Amino acid sequence: MANDAEMTLEVEIFDGSGNFADWSEQVILTLRQKGILDYVESDMRVGTAEELDKKKFNPADSKADGLAVAIILHCMSKSHWKRFIWSTTFEVWTELQKLYGVPNTEDLVSNILELFSFRMDPNDKEGRASA
Repeated sequence: MANDAEMTLEVEIFDGSGNFADWSEQVILTLRQKGILDYVESDMRVGTAEELDKKKFNPADSKADGLAVAIILHCMSKSHWKRFIWSTTFEVWTELQKLYGVPNTEDLVSNILELFSFRMDPNDKEGRASA
């Protein structure tokens, strides 16, 4: 059996069209295995100004957060990760949850209403819909 240092988990590349829930579970497992899951779950920049100054200059936190961001971005298609390149792990994960996590009710209702607005054109022999 491989030890933890040698163990690598394979995560498929997420391009926005796949199953985000499955992909995010794979990424979480990878981050947990590397011991850097905390950077997803909490914003390391939260605190008083004095605490933030200490955190900002803590090389261990900065390096671990950078590794976590790199792992997440490495598991995404280039077109998706470009917008997150200068973000913290917490910011990246929060934005991904907003974009691909549980559907936003307002967006869902809007999409359903748009779907129901389509009507078949009776003069169109090919059966295309028109708005």
